Amino acid sequence: MKAELEQLIALQNADMGIRKLQAELDSIPQRRAEIENEFDQRAFEFKTLEQQRDAARTTRAGLDKEMAEQRARAEKAERDLMSSTNSKAYEAAIREIDAAKKHVSELETKTLEQMELAETAEKSLAEREPELTRMQSERDEKLRVFEEQTRAWAEEIALRQKDRERLMAELPANVKGQYRRISERIRGGVALAEARAGSCSACFMSLRPQVMSEVRRGEEIITCDNCNRILYYQPASSQTQGTTSVSAP
Repeated sequence: MKAELEQLIALQNADMGIRKLQAELDSIPQRRAEIENEFDQRAFEFKTLEQQRDAARTTRAGLDKEMAEQRARAEKAERDLMSSTNSKAYEAAIREIDAAKKHVSELETKTLEQMELAETAEKSLAEREPELTRMQSERDEKLRVFEEQTRAWAEEIALRQKDRERLMAELPANVKGQYRRISERIRGGVALAEARAGSCSACFMSLRPQVMSEVRRGEEIITCDNCNRILYYQPASSQTQGTTSVSAP
């Protein structure tokens, strides 16, 4: 039975390790989002400048189109002026030319304003480009390290799963079933607890001397009367030498 208790301890250690690593893997989406959000927050000013530059360029393109239309309007009015045969047509052509040229002048002023806005934003972007490049490199490095950790966790889980399957296969069916029932029922899945200084190390309930004696012998599976965990005893010499022990959270 002592060998089976040692297997149970090893099994619980494997399960606890798997749960911890799985929790890390489950946090992947959130942690990736945190990395991206951190970069987005720090790069917000750069994105704002890019939006200002792009908006100015778009507005200027619209003004250029409208200015071309007004110039074409003025040219047509000038042709009408040259071909006018009476004072009424002549005056109408003059008014059309004046209106078109005035509109073109206004559009030219607006175009210059948009050009200045775009150039100012572009200059600011160029000045801060090294900082943006550094920030992008930091983000990419964090994501790269994170991906390496993710692969390592997945590989470690696979190894521990194989070890767990081996341990489960070696245990008698009744012991295996008892371990499953306890670990599924108890918070954190910790099915075993060390009997230490006359108490259960998980729930701290005092153990009767007879129970403590039976746990020390390790000839059969003994459970705590209070928390129902499987109890095991680890000599002080083993603890000093660094033997793996299991304790409940």
